[in-house]
Amino acid sequence: MRKALSPLCLVVAAGLAGCGEAPVAESPATRGVPAAAETGTETVAAAPAPGGVYAQVCAACHGVNGEGKEELHSPSITGLPVWYLEEQVKKFRAGTRGFHPEDLPGQQMRAISLTLTDAQIAEAAATVAAMPIRLTEEPPADFDLETARYRYANECMECHRYNGKGEIVFHSAPLISLNRSYLRRQLMNFRSGLRGATEGDLYGAKMVENMKRLTDEEIELFVNYIGALAHGDDPRGAREK
Repeated sequence: MRKALSPLCLVVAAGLAGCGEAPVAESPATRGVPAAAETGTETVAAAPAPGGVYAQVCAACHGVNGEGKEELHSPSITGLPVWYLEEQVKKFRAGTRGFHPEDLPGQQMRAISLTLTDAQIAEAAATVAAMPIRLTEEPPADFDLETARYRYANECMECHRYNGKGEIVFHSAPLISLNRSYLRRQLMNFRSGLRGATEGDLYGAKMVENMKRLTDEEIELFVNYIGALAHGDDPRGAREK
């Protein structure tokens, strides 16, 4: 089994675009999660440390339990479904992600992805999808929840759904288990073309288009709202009819 120097950075975040009120199927990581899971970013229960490809390739940067490491710019990846994890790692491997010379964490992930077979990617993705979810951090108490809810409902909900769990049909990322610093960085990467700007990346191009008009303050508003969404806020009532 190969060993790698850096993580299998199994994600990336998101394409904030668009509504839809129909719930989506839960991933193995979120199915049956008890209410105790909604108390911050703690795991719902102690679990044995994952082994196999995840332990050998991914844990060094993403943490033993998928919690991520701020100092390495690696996101929390718990709660992400197999389809999304596999798709993103294969994007790294194909050069659709991690292509820009200024995206150093993305380039690191691309280098690791090139060492992995389809079978290894599938094994690591299944390991991550089975991890207890860690929810995005709550927003500060003084942020403008009403404005953020309206913006999310009318600009993001169609693709990322009312619960922030994403949608396989739209290839849209689950958002509510990604840490705030990672969400912020990825939205800025879309805005600047460090991500989503390769030819043929239709879903990335949509994110680039949606992000390029946003200010830093507006990006922060969305990041804050994802934290609120992770902890129970419901944007459906703010959707324009």
